[in-house]
Amino acid sequence: MPGTSIALATYNGGRYLAAQLDSLANQTTLPAELVISDDCSTDNTIIVARSFAARAPFPVRILTSESRLGFRDNFMRAAHSCEGALIAFCDQDDIWEPNKIEVMERVFEDPQVLLAYHNATLISAKGATLGKLYRNGQRQRVFEPLTRHPWLVAPGFMQVFRRELTEYSVHHSESYDVDWPGQPLAHDRWFLFLASVFGRVVYVGEPLVRYRQHSGNVYGFYSDERAHFDRLARGVRFIRAAASASSNRAALLRRMQDSLPAERHEMLTRGIDHFSAMRNELETRKAIYTSPTYRARARALYALVRQGSYGRRRGVAGFTWLDLMLDFYLAAPLGPRLRRLLRK
Repeated sequence: MPGTSIALATYNGGRYLAAQLDSLANQTTLPAELVISDDCSTDNTIIVARSFAARAPFPVRILTSESRLGFRDNFMRAAHSCEGALIAFCDQDDIWEPNKIEVMERVFEDPQVLLAYHNATLISAKGATLGKLYRNGQRQRVFEPLTRHPWLVAPGFMQVFRRELTEYSVHHSESYDVDWPGQPLAHDRWFLFLASVFGRVVYVGEPLVRYRQHSGNVYGFYSDERAHFDRLARGVRFIRAAASASSNRAALLRRMQDSLPAERHEMLTRGIDHFSAMRNELETRKAIYTSPTYRARARALYALVRQGSYGRRRGVAGFTWLDLMLDFYLAAPLGPRLRRLLRK
């Protein structure tokens, strides 16, 4: 099916759902279909969805559950039920700008683009404008394969991706989320990971969704800067988790080898090498925190500096100048004492 399918996951979203659905019907380029996957709502969500389906200017399918799936599996079910060439994730409480589908479909005229995401306008529960999600993010950016920072997130409501990426989701349950160890990757992180390995990822600076902030958000606005500082505060715990996540990504790619078309084998090999090297960098950085002697900690720090792992020309793990300062002034001198301070 040509065009864009919308994958909308709902759970007790009746309060704001009608406004979101109306914004989908007002698109300058209508979607090919809307798939609503409901996760056992106990409010009027299904009533609102069925009322809209009866008058929508495009096909609407409503999926229900007998038991709770959770947001990860609910979004994944919605995506895998879509039949359009492109899939756009949709939250139940936002409002799409009328030209969202039109603008995003143009990005995919480049056949190398596998996923694109856009800026957003933050609004209050009552719809008042609060500002932009990315305040300095008006410029479009194109990320070639394996060039985007490994742990930066593009929230699902901003994403549109090619449906072919769903072919690899048989491995999704085996994935590892760096911020929720023990959990598989969230739906948006999963497709961003795949797209980042096998093709281009494009950021569109135009705000194409009004992203509603309210007390019922599963996840509200969480800036990249805040995420980075939270990970710094986790210290060696985050470094361990990142090393495990890198190793997991390399392993996932190895398991995909037999099912990939021949034209993607080169990118697969590059991806395996990339995440294997990332794991090695993270294991070396972990030694700055865990080695028992100052000499061993200093040697690990020197190795990372020498190979250019920090700063503007940083290595594959994406260490920043702030990471270097932390490692140089705190981790190398204090080592295990800092590890205990940061609650191993």
